[in-house]
Amino acid sequence: MARRRSGFTLIELLVVIAIIAILIGLLLPAVQKVREAAARTRCENNLHQLSLGMHNYAGDKGYYPPAIMNLDTNNYQLWDQQPSGWTPSIGYIPGWGWGTLILNYIEQGNIHEALNPESTQFGGGGNPAYPMNPPTPGWTQTPVQMFRCPADPAPDTNFVRIGHATSNYRSVSGWDNGGGFMPSTGTAHDWGGICFYNSRTSYSQISDGTSNTVVIGECIFQPDDYNSCGPTGKWAAIWAGHTGSYCGGIRISDNQWVLDDTSAVINGSAPQAFSSRHHGGAFFAFGDGSVRFVREGKDPTIFKYVAGRSDGKSVEFE
Repeated sequence: MARRRSGFTLIELLVVIAIIAILIGLLLPAVQKVREAAARTRCENNLHQLSLGMHNYAGDKGYYPPAIMNLDTNNYQLWDQQPSGWTPSIGYIPGWGWGTLILNYIEQGNIHEALNPESTQFGGGGNPAYPMNPPTPGWTQTPVQMFRCPADPAPDTNFVRIGHATSNYRSVSGWDNGGGFMPSTGTAHDWGGICFYNSRTSYSQISDGTSNTVVIGECIFQPDDYNSCGPTGKWAAIWAGHTGSYCGGIRISDNQWVLDDTSAVINGSAPQAFSSRHHGGAFFAFGDGSVRFVREGKDPTIFKYVAGRSDGKSVEFE
């Protein structure tokens, strides 16, 4: 008698393929949710570590790092070490950012040592401060994972901000609906927050409490115009500093911005709106190192007051 060879029929094979397809369809959303949750957790931890770095900097120096620190163009001394009557650099001149200043406090001491912000000028004194300018060519293009939200597929270097390493985190300088930046003063223009241009904010000056005042918020990279001077889209930030003046303006948003009635709209349409790739809102870090998720729909005319260090206004969170 002839033996029958065992095997799948075409119908059986199609059924198996259909079952596998259904299982994959059920599994993919779960995998995606796990990835999103992991990215969200890492982003929250990044902000926690960065705000703790600011907090520890303040513990050592007596004040939080300024959002932008200008050095004297003649003798390279810190602006706050100058004698009375000294006129510091004005605001359209490049300056080191808070991200550079806290490198020693986030386990990036090798980059801090190479940049030596206490004795050198950002971009070697050039305006704008290109990343390949001496005396630190290329160092400010170094990707630092703590400054990157893993949910944002931005490039490692931010071509809109002339090629310095990208950051998804920008300091919150206060709340201001009047335009804020005053480059002609040459001094610390107080926006009412903790970290702003040439600031020196001590613990005692934060009467609202460090746990009630934001220092860092999320920002994404989503340029609508891929020309480096394009006026539209969201351009994230850089950790190195303030690049100065180019494209007919002053890029004060390189590493800081205020919460006003437009930028305080979470994931809003404003170019500098604090925003994220996380579903339903964005993370903000506070002066004590805590991190909170602020949901979309929060009234910006109320939420913005969380950026003021001593305005006496409280903001409720869920």
